[in-house]
Amino acid sequence: MHPARAPAIVASRLLVRDNQRITALARAGDLAAARRVFDAMPRRDVVSWNALLTALWRVGRDLPAARRLFDDMPSRNVISWNSVVAGCLAHGDLAAASAYFARTPRRNVASWNAMLAGLVRLGCMNDAERLFGEMPERNVVSYTTMVDGLARRGEVGRARAVFDEMPERNLVSWAAMISGYVDNSMLDEARKLFAAMPEKNVMASTAMITGYCKEGDVGSARKLFDEIYVKDVISWNAMIAGTHALIVDCNSGMQCRRMVWLDY
Repeated sequence: MHPARAPAIVASRLLVRDNQRITALARAGDLAAARRVFDAMPRRDVVSWNALLTALWRVGRDLPAARRLFDDMPSRNVISWNSVVAGCLAHGDLAAASAYFARTPRRNVASWNAMLAGLVRLGCMNDAERLFGEMPERNVVSYTTMVDGLARRGEVGRARAVFDEMPERNLVSWAAMISGYVDNSMLDEARKLFAAMPEKNVMASTAMITGYCKEGDVGSARKLFDEIYVKDVISWNAMIAGTHALIVDCNSGMQCRRMVWLDY
């Protein structure tokens, strides 16, 4: 190593280390410690600012502080803009999110997806459909967001049309469409799509368990439940709720409860 380059290399390593510490502390929920690391840094880059920006609105639930930090940033990249848009949407401030989105100098597909997901989450499906139509590029996240939003609004046929148009699908896409059918009491369609699913996941299986229980078919629900290799809390809750809602025999409910305790 050339002696003249040593200080620069050390400084670069310290910067990376501190950026990683900010992110790790924020993920652990210690925003105050993350802020102390940020404030003590002798040099910051856009990654440092982005890490604290996201932590402020996501962990600290402090959107005004996040927006002030964004305004103070000496430089921004597309991640900075995407973060502040997502933060505004997460806090229900659609007007601010729209303003930042309009000002974003260079958008990528993640920028559009953040805005699309926020509109769907806030129930602004007409605006979401308009934005989806304007997107210069879409990916599996874009399509899945629309499938989920349309199905939640009860427009299952349109959700299925978007699903069928998808150039590619992932497990979340399949689970979203199956859940849409189940939530709208269309178990036969859900069953057919689940059977066609190339690879089952816990999300789709849990949706089907819920559907079977709603129809009173606890046997099929229990069979599918037993086939889930790695069960999560949601799948356990779906099975327990279905059992308690549809079976009068208390022993069955207690048996399912005992299964939970044994599993842990």
